[in-house]
Amino acid sequence: MSTPSTSAAAADAAAAHPTNQRGLGKQQRRRLAAFDFDHTIVSQNTDTVVRDMLPNELVSSCALADLMENECWTEYMAEIFRLLYAQQVPEARIRDTIRCIPEVPGFVRLIKHLQKKLNFDLIIISDSNSVFIDEWLRAHNLSDCFNAIFTNPAEFNEHGQLLVRAYHRQTDCKLSASNLCKGRVLEHFVIEQDLRYNIRYDHVFYVGDGNNDICPVLRQRACDFACARQGFAMEKHLIKNRNKLKLRAHLLIWRNGFDLLEQICVLPQLQGPPSQAHNLDANCKAEIGRRASAVAAAAAAGPSDPVE
Repeated sequence: MSTPSTSAAAADAAAAHPTNQRGLGKQQRRRLAAFDFDHTIVSQNTDTVVRDMLPNELVSSCALADLMENECWTEYMAEIFRLLYAQQVPEARIRDTIRCIPEVPGFVRLIKHLQKKLNFDLIIISDSNSVFIDEWLRAHNLSDCFNAIFTNPAEFNEHGQLLVRAYHRQTDCKLSASNLCKGRVLEHFVIEQDLRYNIRYDHVFYVGDGNNDICPVLRQRACDFACARQGFAMEKHLIKNRNKLKLRAHLLIWRNGFDLLEQICVLPQLQGPPSQAHNLDANCKAEIGRRASAVAAAAAAGPSDPVE
């Protein structure tokens, strides 16, 4: 499930999900939920689960330690996958290991309810990789629930070695890794849905757990929701630095998928169809106007740059 660019991913998602085409004429007012993957949808880190299939002496080698210290996570995992191949760990075993990772309790139900009952659009923005995410979603019958998945592209080559490359290269955002700025991806997706399919999101929910989930929630509007997992780095950072960070979105703290679904279902903003835009508060209306201006400027300048 390679994602060569944000633009291409959005276009591919539209082809895979014809509901996106409904906005080509009349503007559609909808809701969006964007999910991290590791420790959010699945209960473990997919990369480290697979890394633990290697002998300890290889995992603790100096070469891997250097990659870790230099914060080259994609390069680090590429070396992990090379070592797995050298150790003759078969592709089938890696896929089986990913499929067996348990969900965070309640998240399969949460995802299906948001998509089927509450008519949300859903996306994933993750620093895992496309093979792991696709494998797990298919095993849990969730593949059709997502409009788009933004992650590091990966594939098994003809010899059975897993190859991975960075989603993009960026140096602008200091809150994000060089291979993936989740905030940039989220903003581009929302703008392109407006430009290409005439879909406007009245509310955007971002669901995550880690420090690399801080950037997207700081770009959210006052009518959006930052959903942080209780006891994890994202929640701790937002609570400790909330005033300094100037978080505009409503903050929801969740323990599991059942808890988060319950909180979402009772929100007054979600009582009634998204088309009732007059219910938006003044700050959110102003922010929607600002984003609309940005969309107009982007349209005049042409399509967004492809991911490097």
